[in-house]
Amino acid sequence: MRIDRRKFIRQTLAAALGGASVYSALGNLQLLQAATRASNYAFTDYKALVCIFLYGGNDSFNMVVPYTQSAFDGFYSPATGVRPGLALDRTQLHPLADGSNSSADGIQYALHPSMPELAALFNNSAKAAIIANVGTLVGPVTQNQYQFNNPSVPEQLFSHSDQSAYWQSSPPSNTPTSGWGGRICDMVAAANPAAIPIMTSLSGQDIFIRGESVNGYIMNSNGALTVDYPNDSSGGLKAAFDALRVSGTQQHVLERTYANTLNHSIGAADIIGAALGASGLPADFGSHFTGGGDLGTQLQTVARLIWAAQTNQPGYSGLTRQVFFVNAGGYDTHSGELGLHVDLFSQLSKSMAGFYNALNSVSIGGGKTLASVATTFTASDFGRTMTSNAGGSDHGWGSHHLVLGGAVNGGKFYGNGCGFSAQSNFGQVMPSMVNPTSDVYQVSPNLNDSGDGIGRIIPTTSVDQYAATLAQWFGLSATDIATIFPNLSLLPTSNLLFV
Repeated sequence: MRIDRRKFIRQTLAAALGGASVYSALGNLQLLQAATRASNYAFTDYKALVCIFLYGGNDSFNMVVPYTQSAFDGFYSPATGVRPGLALDRTQLHPLADGSNSSADGIQYALHPSMPELAALFNNSAKAAIIANVGTLVGPVTQNQYQFNNPSVPEQLFSHSDQSAYWQSSPPSNTPTSGWGGRICDMVAAANPAAIPIMTSLSGQDIFIRGESVNGYIMNSNGALTVDYPNDSSGGLKAAFDALRVSGTQQHVLERTYANTLNHSIGAADIIGAALGASGLPADFGSHFTGGGDLGTQLQTVARLIWAAQTNQPGYSGLTRQVFFVNAGGYDTHSGELGLHVDLFSQLSKSMAGFYNALNSVSIGGGKTLASVATTFTASDFGRTMTSNAGGSDHGWGSHHLVLGGAVNGGKFYGNGCGFSAQSNFGQVMPSMVNPTSDVYQVSPNLNDSGDGIGRIIPTTSVDQYAATLAQWFGLSATDIATIFPNLSLLPTSNLLFV
């Protein structure tokens, strides 16, 4: 294929930035001082965290819904329900067998009709869990405080750009300069060999993989970024380009930095390409991802890289910790939500279940499979309003999330309870789907408030707690977790115990 000059320039820039986050390489270079921090971590096992970010603000209130008949009617009834405009067919739902009633509200819940695969992993394998009503928080907030006491809350609530940034960075009281995935990697990077990136995005540069001392690696959904040269039969252009990037030959510090970063990226791309092309996986490994769309493609690539690390493929020897970031768009469902969710939730369910099942098909000895070393979790800009408008829902705050993996204590609901006030039932994890207008976690006491209420739910579980629980499984100390998430001291617990 003929490569033109403009494409060549774009590819060299993209390949270079594949080996370094834009922020770390070109902006605020003072953050590089953190690279001198000593690390005491030395791991003898391998673990991977995989963040699935659902851009647009997932309406999880139609993903995890009441199944008990009275609660279902209270949620969807045309006469008295909370959101009759988004009613689902109860006979098509997938009931969740929460035998311990971990939601503690006496209500049985179900997953959306398009999510049978995840329902099966919740019910049969107990490897999927639901984390209830998570959102960006500076500290605990009650309804009364939100309305009358001017509490400290994240800036620009209900804004896509701000809240997705806060979700990925945290704490939301500060201007985002790094992501919590990146800061986790900062702490443990010294336990990894330098050749392979400890954190990788398969869909663009996002705050989540922006560290203070460690660079995130950016690649395509199905492979590493490479440099293709324009049509040059003599090979002179390639030779000239290779000469320009010889390490240490550049006069200017930025030229040397760029050349070194590009060389590292090209080297990493070669190793990743070889790992993705290696043999040894079960023949049907890729078939688990059927129907998952681009998200499935991203997760299949991640699964193959996890296999490469666990089996010490060439270039991957000694790798002990990795963080991956994948994403899917289309979750800003202001209208046509019922139809959109059929495809969105189907692809999410098939992709997550395919990822788990594919890893679970590969034994690593000791009675374990690859699924035991990887924990996958969802994140999103925010939840959505309980009420509907024009066949959709508006920007909200709190939202439910999914966690999946061999190490997950699944088949249960987790969270902080229904608020931070003495009026709350702390044994109850799920916010009330039957009568949210009377509960302390509702932004407005009037569900149909024409102002900023319209059924927005105040989070009762902080992103910090969600992330800190994952960091604890990843092997970080309590001291380092507190450094990464300084607002944890304001919250009732730092470990939700779902993994």
